[in-house]
Amino acid sequence: MTIERDSRELAAAHLDPPLQRLLEAARHKNRLVPRTETSPPVAEGVSTIAVGQSPHSVAVSPDGTRLYVTEFKGNSVSEVDLSRGEVVATFAVDEGPYGVAANPDGQHLHVTVPDSKVLIVVNLPDDVFGSGFNHAPYGVAVGPDGQRVYLALALEDQVLVTDRFAKGDFGTFTGLDFPVGVAVSPDGRFLYVTHYFSDRVSIVDIAGGTLLGRIPVTEGPYGVAVSPDGNRVYVAHFPFDSVSVIDPGRKEVVGTIPVGGAPRGAAVSPDGTHLYVTNFFADTVSVIRL
Repeated sequence: MTIERDSRELAAAHLDPPLQRLLEAARHKNRLVPRTETSPPVAEGVSTIAVGQSPHSVAVSPDGTRLYVTEFKGNSVSEVDLSRGEVVATFAVDEGPYGVAANPDGQHLHVTVPDSKVLIVVNLPDDVFGSGFNHAPYGVAVGPDGQRVYLALALEDQVLVTDRFAKGDFGTFTGLDFPVGVAVSPDGRFLYVTHYFSDRVSIVDIAGGTLLGRIPVTEGPYGVAVSPDGNRVYVAHFPFDSVSVIDPGRKEVVGTIPVGGAPRGAAVSPDGTHLYVTNFFADTVSVIRL
């Protein structure tokens, strides 16, 4: 199995132009390498919630009662009531939504649409505002202050720091090879960035703008999430059916959680007891007790 073959099949089956463009850029830079096929059994105790079409990314509400899932093929965001384990609302955003982040204020979502070069702000429950700009944002994260938004610009090898309307320019973190996923530590000090073709996760000191380290992981690192205490980082490997567990202090992988259905996005509950992972091919979200 190769990233190239998987991406071609994905583009054909799921019509994912942003991923295809990423693949073409990687081919141009000679970054496509052979991958070994992995099919680990799904871990015991992992349950799933059925959602919409081709779920890409997931965010948890600050109170831990709701999930918000971007439906790439459904051009929408689904709201999941975790007490009922089902979708209770769906609202249209734009064609091909990718990343989603929940603002700590509990009133807004931030959604990236790379094909349209748009950052969307959702004023909950369903008021949607789009802000176009001259970048294709893949992944998105919000700082703990709720004011700074971090956008993974995979085709530009950098992360842009802006405001919720993509109008402010608070700087960039450069030299990041094909960044697709991004997460901010709960204390706002560190940025975790996944590199899809490099099989690694970078740790960036936000205040200093310096690279603190690169953590080797297995193939296809994509979505990334940080535990509320900052002691664990979880990385979904797309489409390789596993999640890496990283100790950021030791800068190494300390565990692996097998899931199924091509995991792509990840989020952790505010109390740190559950991990949520989108399964792009299975139209589900895995619920993993930590």
